[in-house]
Amino acid sequence: MLEGYALIDGYNLHLGVHVNRIFILAVVFILQACSESTEAKKEVAPVVVQLSSASLTNLANDYEFPATVSAVKSVDLKFEVSGRLIFEGLVEGSAVKKGQVLAKIDPAPFQRKVDESRIRHEDAQRNLKRIKDVFEKNVASQRDYDDAKSQFSITKIALENAKQDLSYCTITAPFDAVIGARYIENNSLIRSGDTLANLQDRSALYFSFEVPERIMTANAGNRNIKATAHIIGQEDKVFDIHYVEHKTTPDPITQTYGVTFALDGAITKLFYPGSRAIVNIKDNDSRVQALVVPINALLGNSDSGFSVWRFNRTDNTISKVAVTVSQLQGEYALISSGLNDGDKVVSAAVGQMREGLNVREYKATY
Repeated sequence: MLEGYALIDGYNLHLGVHVNRIFILAVVFILQACSESTEAKKEVAPVVVQLSSASLTNLANDYEFPATVSAVKSVDLKFEVSGRLIFEGLVEGSAVKKGQVLAKIDPAPFQRKVDESRIRHEDAQRNLKRIKDVFEKNVASQRDYDDAKSQFSITKIALENAKQDLSYCTITAPFDAVIGARYIENNSLIRSGDTLANLQDRSALYFSFEVPERIMTANAGNRNIKATAHIIGQEDKVFDIHYVEHKTTPDPITQTYGVTFALDGAITKLFYPGSRAIVNIKDNDSRVQALVVPINALLGNSDSGFSVWRFNRTDNTISKVAVTVSQLQGEYALISSGLNDGDKVVSAAVGQMREGLNVREYKATY
């Protein structure tokens, strides 16, 4: 009997061990299932995103044109006489004032010419007086008197020319300017017509560009066109410019018209003639309807193509769709295909999205 009880107790003990093991495994499975369920819930929880609506908007026609920048006035300095340069105060990039002496040719030969011409003229003047006196006494002939008057006039002109040539030995600044370039050095032998330097009046800058015929026709007579400009590479510095003039004869090859706008004031000192710029003209009198989305919604670039994450209202997911961008205007992109009016697109953190992601629109609370 004791052996029987021992056998039963052994069996019960063995059975208890199995039961405990089964219980532990069950608890593990339950915990694991709960953990997986929690993780699954985390995965399917919607991601809060910023959505923006693609909407049809009336926009002013916005045109961009490449332009070249030039000084409002630019002149080349040239001597009108030949000689040896004995002074030049030409420092490239420096400012000069109107009337400031910039260069001199040795005046000695020209001064001698003036002295010689003055002596000849004084002789002719004395001779004319003498001939006139005797002519009035009927001692000199009419021909002698006419020759004396002619010689007086000739020597007078020669003296005036000599004085003028002497004045040409000095060049002064014709206006307040900046020395854009210098082409000669001191002690150089200068010939008449040689260019010494280039002077630029930068009190205003001109922005010159070509405009298609259709735009010129649409804006005929409109001198109040609003325009801005920035230097290429300095897109963060945008300035207002105003209309100056336009050509009425088109380029025979491109059929475009030359247009000039100007930038005035001290701000012109920040730019240099010859710079390349972009001019933006906004035509408020001519508006078009366009589908607009924030530029932050775009993925890709003009080479590879653009796309956006479109919100699907049926299941609250997002999907990537290709779009055609017709134009970029400031913070917005004009979409010509790929979206419809009223479609919502992700407009922030677009690089962190993925296909089919379950999302919820962010709602600001105040």
